[in-house]
Amino acid sequence: MQDCKKRPQHFLATIFCAAVAGSSLSGNAETLQLDVEPGLWQHSFSIKTASGELERAMQQLEQQLASMPAAQRQMMEKMMASQGMSFDLKGSSVQVCLTQQQIDRGQLPQQDGCQQQINQTGDNSYQFSFSCDTKPPTSGEGEMTFSSRKAYSGSASFTTEVNGKAEKMTMQQSGKWLKADCG
Repeated sequence: MQDCKKRPQHFLATIFCAAVAGSSLSGNAETLQLDVEPGLWQHSFSIKTASGELERAMQQLEQQLASMPAAQRQMMEKMMASQGMSFDLKGSSVQVCLTQQQIDRGQLPQQDGCQQQINQTGDNSYQFSFSCDTKPPTSGEGEMTFSSRKAYSGSASFTTEVNGKAEKMTMQQSGKWLKADCG
């Protein structure tokens, strides 16, 4: 893996993978039916690492994005929007469009290259584990509880690679439904 000080965008993928893997429950539609509202969802998260390396890389990435020409930044935002997502680095959040058809098929948004397992532990509570074959690879587990069809909270721990070494991270997350129209 390349030095995160030189290529912090790799860590954007790591954070995105972990946040979306934890907040985008998927499972077998025959065994797991999630009663959630379709539309635009905002998933907020905070991540802590033992070394602080990821936090430093994210600050550098934020600076790079801020200094990026407007046209290039807009191109990145447009690419993410075409996939039904947006990412707010400063606010540590991701917006994802969730359609009723996805809910009905049990195909909620999931980061490419990630596999998930989920078990219902209560009426509105779930435990999950995930493994992402991304660069760097990321895997973890966590729990989440839905307080309504429009809100959840949870936590996760995961392991990824920072400068060629395994790094354990913890994440607190919450999600809220924003509106029915994803446009």
